[in-house]
Amino acid sequence: MATASELVGATPSGAYSWRPPSPPHIHVPQAPEDQRFVLPAYDDTSATGADRAILRSVTEGDHVFVAKRDWKYDWRRKAQPILSFLYLGPSSAARDITYIQTQGITMLLVIRDSRSANAKLLGGEKIARQLGIEAAAIDVADYQELIAAFPRAIQTINNHLVSEYRKHHPSGVHQGTKSRTTWGKVLVFCESGNERSAEVVAAYLMSMYSLNLIAAIQYIQTQRFCVAFDDNMKNLLYNYQQLLEARRSVAIATFTQPVPNGTSNGINQPKTKRGREEVETNEEDMDLDGADDEARFTGRTRFVPFT
Repeated sequence: MATASELVGATPSGAYSWRPPSPPHIHVPQAPEDQRFVLPAYDDTSATGADRAILRSVTEGDHVFVAKRDWKYDWRRKAQPILSFLYLGPSSAARDITYIQTQGITMLLVIRDSRSANAKLLGGEKIARQLGIEAAAIDVADYQELIAAFPRAIQTINNHLVSEYRKHHPSGVHQGTKSRTTWGKVLVFCESGNERSAEVVAAYLMSMYSLNLIAAIQYIQTQRFCVAFDDNMKNLLYNYQQLLEARRSVAIATFTQPVPNGTSNGINQPKTKRGREEVETNEEDMDLDGADDEARFTGRTRFVPFT
């Protein structure tokens, strides 16, 4: 082991770090003024059967918003419609009985810290009972638990929309004139309406309309400009985006084999498992000479800790 005298003159090549490196910064550019945001069609792979048909009918429509610059500071205390059936706001909006009745809100969904739940704080049950509407809660210990709670929150919203739809159309999907005020509206809220609840609404847009995290955040900002997505929250959404992309890839790959005998009935059949001969052939064609590693590391400079 080198002594102190032998290390005299050694200069560190970089700064010392006592923690793992931070994830790269995800830049979300501010949308240009008057830019039009148009949501694509419903594209959720988790729902199936009758629920999928109902959700497609409920979520369709002209979801078009224009980026504005006339945001007022006091609006942060109010809720804003992100979609025709999905509102985002602070806890004060969930206590505004007049606003809830005027907007036709049928469900209050709180995204709260587990400690608030244990203390029976920040809930919408009391107001919901008073107004005869539904209330639900998604409790998480920290922001890292949000990614695991996203599917549960999305399912809670969709279950309510499907339930409200069936109250008015018990026979199935209605094809006539639609009135969204009778189909259910969900207010998603947290303490400020800018963090946990905004994260869930962004995840909902990503899951239901195949938006990436940047487009989802920009779309929310067109209606609620005060939302705050820090790097941890954006990286959380990026991880969720990768999960959604993997899920959609699996769904596409599962239903890509055409119907046998050249017939076509509009339904694709799931892919069958590869045969033994196909597996052995593919294994023989695999390149095991390390070319992949060579491509990854070629051109990297060598890092010397001390000079």
